[in-house]
Amino acid sequence: MARTFKKRSPSAFLESQKGITTSFSTPFLGKGKFNHSFEVQLSELVADPEQPRKVFNSEEIEALATSLSERGILQPILVREAGEGPAKWIIVAGERRWRAAVSLGWETLPAIEYDGDYRAASLVENLFRTDLSAVEEARGLRSIMELNNWSQSETGRQLGLSQSRVNRTLRVLDLPSDFLDYASAKAVPINVLVQIVREEDAYQQKALMDRVMSGSATVAEVLDLRQKASAQSQKATEKKAGTGLKVFKTIRRFIKETSIIADKKVALSEEEKKDLRQARDMIDQLLA
Repeated sequence: MARTFKKRSPSAFLESQKGITTSFSTPFLGKGKFNHSFEVQLSELVADPEQPRKVFNSEEIEALATSLSERGILQPILVREAGEGPAKWIIVAGERRWRAAVSLGWETLPAIEYDGDYRAASLVENLFRTDLSAVEEARGLRSIMELNNWSQSETGRQLGLSQSRVNRTLRVLDLPSDFLDYASAKAVPINVLVQIVREEDAYQQKALMDRVMSGSATVAEVLDLRQKASAQSQKATEKKAGTGLKVFKTIRRFIKETSIIADKKVALSEEEKKDLRQARDMIDQLLA
């Protein structure tokens, strides 16, 4: 039985935008503007085939429908002219509200025509969603970057994310597309996907993906599997070459602990600096 992952916490994009962005007035939306709201006939409205979100949870749509029925709709949807075909309008932002309204049998919805870069507006609206899957978020970020010809650093600046967060999110897209489709549908957490994409051994990476798709792997389990595989690989390497001296385990621990000191920029005493100089001199002698 496939594992059901916990619902994602608010996306990093959503968290970074709290108190910053209250409307689609972000620079990358170009010269688009909002017109006055009007009542759009649901019979004249269709979903956008380019919609970034591919998975809609039926239970959440039902819950939203209940909310609309009790409280009404508080925010108009965004639409653009269809141009061709039987429909008159295409949804730019608000497809969940539209689906909920259809389930209620409503005939109209309040809407605002959006004149501007509808693809960017749709992507941003989706990135604001708390339930956007890690894969949908990554694909949305990539689409925004391609749409605006942005670098990772510019993407981070525009969306209020760190460049490392953007890079980490985009890296999961290096995984096979069929696996990503599954991961998106099952809301596989980004931590699981990052652990898998970091696995350099192709055979082990495939094994990790199989574990996830069989519904038998959590974040902790994937990390544990990677660590065990790494330890086995290291032991095999040590058997082929090296002195086998226990002192090198101490050296590895030394490297790990001093890297933490470097990251935290801890001030060293003169005695500690002396110890490090002696260690450096000894390492230079061994490497000579």
